[in-house]
Amino acid sequence: MLSYTIIYNPASGHAKGPTAAEQLKAKLEDRQRQVSMAPTKSADDARNFAYQAQSDIVVAVGGDGTINQVVAGLAPRKQPPTLAILPEGTVNNLAKVLHIPLLLPLAIKNILEAKPQPLDIAQVNDRYMVSTLTLGVLANAALSVTQKEKRHFGPIIYLLKGFKVLAQHQHWILHLNSAHNHWEKDTQFLLVSMTNSVGGFTNAVPDAAVDDGHLHVFIAPKLTWWRSLLAIPYFITGNFQKLPGMTYFATEQLTIEAPKTLQSRVDGDPSTKTPLKLTVIADHIQVLAHRWENNLEVPHMNDLLHLYRLLLSCAVSTAFDCRAAFFTSLNSPRIVRSNSLSKIPVLH
Repeated sequence: MLSYTIIYNPASGHAKGPTAAEQLKAKLEDRQRQVSMAPTKSADDARNFAYQAQSDIVVAVGGDGTINQVVAGLAPRKQPPTLAILPEGTVNNLAKVLHIPLLLPLAIKNILEAKPQPLDIAQVNDRYMVSTLTLGVLANAALSVTQKEKRHFGPIIYLLKGFKVLAQHQHWILHLNSAHNHWEKDTQFLLVSMTNSVGGFTNAVPDAAVDDGHLHVFIAPKLTWWRSLLAIPYFITGNFQKLPGMTYFATEQLTIEAPKTLQSRVDGDPSTKTPLKLTVIADHIQVLAHRWENNLEVPHMNDLLHLYRLLLSCAVSTAFDCRAAFFTSLNSPRIVRSNSLSKIPVLH
């Protein structure tokens, strides 16, 4: 008989974690599965519950932060239980990457029917990363994003806040080293991704896959506020690495140093400070998901025009309240294309 430990965060996303966890428990017990419930009261609880779980499958109910903490508990184990995800956060970046449905009945069905698939993670100093790490403007912008704004705007709020922070013209000198290469860059932000998705935008890093064994690293040029607006299509359509002046590479290991101590954000939450050492841990975690394909959703041109109108209105608005315009921009139809992996510049 398969056994499950359900770890859920009552405060994640729309605070529907307990309801989702109970519905999953009922479905599992209908199938004669053994279930243990583990509600969290702190971030450490999720990690500790996952580390101590004696079940076959550990279910993370919540957002990307909850998943990160559950993985942090599974990663040190020699033979960790299989990870399952019931997405109840606000961005649900990893769930989107794995094509795990966001609708609760379908997400539960995924847990009941999907097979284990390999999932790369990375160690960042003494912590772990499942999806993304940011330094600089992106990390600073995320500090000012509230839960209410995330619920209202979704991933776009990080871009909007980022543009606002760009106006402050902050930049930092970073020293990066892989096994055989060194970079010294004066940059406004650095992004490291384990997957093709950043902040819920599943087109952001089209060359990346969850099991490719690499860190995908972006070092941005210094951007003016206006040039940052022009960079939007590169990000949304999956051509972020083609932004003029952008440095992009893939590597299995990376160290990051800065003359001034900077705090990173890992999987959306504040994390460890520089200096940083990142190392890929390949195929150590198995996650319940249907085998993913490289089908990327590409915004219709009208979406981009609506988004530009929104951003331009934000530029002249002191209130920076774009809610109505943003939701209008979501009404355009979308098209889907199939994208094959292009050659990745791999550095060791």
